[in-house]
Amino acid sequence: MAIFESSVSVSESVVFVKACVEKRKRGVAARPRARSLVSTVTSNPTKELDALVLGNSLIGYGDKISIENMAIIENLITMSKLEANYEVPGNKDPKAWYHVFTECMEALGCFVADNGYSKYSATTLKVQMDNVMVDIIQAAIEAAKAAIPGATVLSAVTNSTLDALKKEPEAINLLNIESKNAEGVRLSTIPCEQMANGIILIAIAAVDHQGESNDGGLLFVDWKTSSLDVFHGKSFITFNPARYAEIKSTVEEYLGPHRKEVLLKRFSRRK
Repeated sequence: MAIFESSVSVSESVVFVKACVEKRKRGVAARPRARSLVSTVTSNPTKELDALVLGNSLIGYGDKISIENMAIIENLITMSKLEANYEVPGNKDPKAWYHVFTECMEALGCFVADNGYSKYSATTLKVQMDNVMVDIIQAAIEAAKAAIPGATVLSAVTNSTLDALKKEPEAINLLNIESKNAEGVRLSTIPCEQMANGIILIAIAAVDHQGESNDGGLLFVDWKTSSLDVFHGKSFITFNPARYAEIKSTVEEYLGPHRKEVLLKRFSRRK
């Protein structure tokens, strides 16, 4: 597993987060307040509520992951999303947003296997977005399986999370609101599990579209591929939670004033 450890030192991660804290302090006064959407849940993760909508991301946790590591994942992802929103505002460039997101994850000490972004090639005349997400995330999982024993479980986590989401109208609505806009979408699906050696394993699929789309919800809707270009990023990511203790206080300082800029809704993956 050593080859999947981050090349960024813990001290470098600390310097990075402190710089982000200062940058956000300088910039927050000059920027308008974030949107006033409600439906925010700030409760801590639990084993019962093992899936969540975090802004435009759908996160599902495997059965082996600890509650402590759930919290770590959420803080790393939330900070990376906030930084991407800050650096690439206005939903104008999903590709640039994805690259800032993955670069922030790397700077926080994650190993990111691939941050490539490319056009998605559908194999049918119509695509359904949840099927696209499964297809793309499966490609990331296949790469992880080739390198890391035990990564197969992420497929089941993805499927069960999507199935449970379909029974959660409020969560679907929140994810649609956060993911869809006039320029495209920045939707990501992120299944997470903890390996036997304690390392956190994450697969990530991010999607955006260009072209015509209907005015309904983003998820579970058929789109004609002839009028829609779908682009995606996919990767698997690892993180050693032993690193987190050194950056915890600084990450939480960063997140403190800004948590509500990334809305969150928890639900059970086992429904």
